[in-house]
Amino acid sequence: MYNHRLAINILIGLVWTTNILAEPLQLALMGTDIPLTVEDNLIPSTFPADLKVLDVNEHKDDIRCKDNDVCRQVNTNLPLRALPRALSSLYNAPNINAEILNSNMKAFWPVYVFQRQDLDFSEPTYPNGWYQVGLTMKKPMGWMLAKDIIEWKQALIVSYTHPGIGEERRNSVLMFDSKASLRKIVEAEDREQQVKSIYSNLESQSMIPASIISREPARFVNIDEKFYLLPVIDFEPISIFEDKANYLKIVAATPLSRANAAHPDTLDNRKFAEQASQTETIKGIKEESLGLDIKFVMDMTDSMGNYLIHTKKAIAKVTTMVANIDTKVRYGLIGYRDDITTVPELEFVTKNFTPNNLVNSEEFTNIIAKTKPAITTNDDYPEEVFAGVKEAITSTWDKNTLKLIILIGDASSHEIGHPQNTSGLEAQQLRKLANSYKVNIIAVHLKPSGFETDHILAKAQFSRLATNPGNNLPAYIPIAADNHQEFETIIEKIAETLSKAISQIRKGDIDIVNMAPITNFRDIATKVGNIAQTTVATALVDYLGNIATPPRDITAWVMDRDLLTPRIKSLQVRVLLTKRDLNDLIVTLEVILEAMRQSQLTSVQFFDALQGVITQTIKGDNTKITLVTAQKLAESGLMPSWINSLPYKSKLLEMNNELFAILSAEERTALEHDIEAKLQFYREINENSDLWTILDERNVDALDSVYPLNLDALP
Repeated sequence: MYNHRLAINILIGLVWTTNILAEPLQLALMGTDIPLTVEDNLIPSTFPADLKVLDVNEHKDDIRCKDNDVCRQVNTNLPLRALPRALSSLYNAPNINAEILNSNMKAFWPVYVFQRQDLDFSEPTYPNGWYQVGLTMKKPMGWMLAKDIIEWKQALIVSYTHPGIGEERRNSVLMFDSKASLRKIVEAEDREQQVKSIYSNLESQSMIPASIISREPARFVNIDEKFYLLPVIDFEPISIFEDKANYLKIVAATPLSRANAAHPDTLDNRKFAEQASQTETIKGIKEESLGLDIKFVMDMTDSMGNYLIHTKKAIAKVTTMVANIDTKVRYGLIGYRDDITTVPELEFVTKNFTPNNLVNSEEFTNIIAKTKPAITTNDDYPEEVFAGVKEAITSTWDKNTLKLIILIGDASSHEIGHPQNTSGLEAQQLRKLANSYKVNIIAVHLKPSGFETDHILAKAQFSRLATNPGNNLPAYIPIAADNHQEFETIIEKIAETLSKAISQIRKGDIDIVNMAPITNFRDIATKVGNIAQTTVATALVDYLGNIATPPRDITAWVMDRDLLTPRIKSLQVRVLLTKRDLNDLIVTLEVILEAMRQSQLTSVQFFDALQGVITQTIKGDNTKITLVTAQKLAESGLMPSWINSLPYKSKLLEMNNELFAILSAEERTALEHDIEAKLQFYREINENSDLWTILDERNVDALDSVYPLNLDALP
């Protein structure tokens, strides 16, 4: 559970190395009341309202640089760090004709700033001036052009949200040359009229205001698929809308790539403007090879016998139905039951019937025909739903496919903390895991009579799992368990709709992405067909966005919500972690979790228990580590400093002896379970190398690869 690195970090004074992109931003937490529910342990939807924001012209007052010392931020006294862009040079003097010490600085690897000379940000795409930089705080090593440097005082980036489909589709993010220009539009009385005019002109590429320097591509660029960087370097809250919003100053960059200095990624560059304005198209993709992967995740306990029979019938019908359709659908099957340590006769917790390769419809029909429900009943009603979904998400998928899970079950899953929860996850973390793997979920909830209490929990779990990116409503289908014919109709309709949709896409017809979801349904078949169509449409928007190119090397002001419809989020806050950072965070949380358990078992104070756990990790060493001076966990030196620096309020970070003492047994258990689930989520992310990105091709150490973690996934 504990490793040598943790012991070393504790011995050198409980000072943890920050991650490569995390420069602390000291923020006063708003208020002193600490929430005592797990649901409140989330980042606010906006940034703290009491943070003073400085414009570019105010940088002189924000940063202090002294001779022979690193520059520091005035409010925090923290050293100023910056990120070299790709293909940047290091000079021995602030002169373009000076000797070049390094013609290709390591991209996005942090440097310390010692001097800032003749800075001029009036041209946000290519600012003028120089930075004197060094790899350590001890001494500078040379000078870099301002256009080759990204100042970063915060450990934050943002990513574009899924735009959705049809009438609910959000507009693309517009990038302004200054906060004043953006504010003039956002706070205008005729904002809607002005914004509609701007988007209309963007389509025709005429009469675009000079203050709009660039834009998000009209097609969706998924950061989990096509990595880009949007560091936040300034922000200001907006209070005029019902939903909280922010002005953000961002830098748009792409690893391993630079914009052409003569033709930057602005709207003045016609080539960039044309590709950024283009909505979904089949051009540039291999639509004829696009396929659909469907994995059925089914409860295979004794109560599901009839539904296995009707699923088999439905699949057999669909196989015949789509035999002559030009489609490419592959199937997988994962069965789940319950923890076999409790009831060994159940034979398996999860079983992947297609573990190596997904199969065609004929093979799938043969596989599912051989499945049988369990012959033994487990003691409680819930099953291991989460374990089945996890197996489906993380097991093999085909390439160049849209990925879909159809979950079928009649009971809730064991929640985290239950002795029969084998996945270590809960619905929230599983949904995030599915997003990282680009997997969509449709949940069919069978509801037998007499289990109404469990139905409430199952509905909440299934709905959370089936809330796919780009969809406002979960792809959740409840059905009375005794209505076998309706169940069969549902499975038929889902499979048929998906198969036909893929067939149309493979022929080049992608109008599905423009169809508005139906809200009033004539019958269950119409409802189910619409859910299936909407699910494949939002997945297609994601897939087709892969050929879009986000802007590079732009510094601009944006709003984090749709300019026309502010209730819709356009940007999602994230923090970029290296594998080293995530490993350290895992170890830290394991120590804290063990201390919480020790405190409850021995009735000692939380910090005393934490001291004991730490001491165990450095057994045999005479050095005594004390946490007496820490007023709360965030000040103990155990948590990585980049977490403490974020505009993020967490019950765990604020934890001290007094707060821990007043937690009820239920609240302590809820906090433990929340930490356990997030720990397991970190482990799942950590173990999949495909989810990590190398920022500089010269980095051969996998521990330096990065992952953009949503802030609400932090402890």
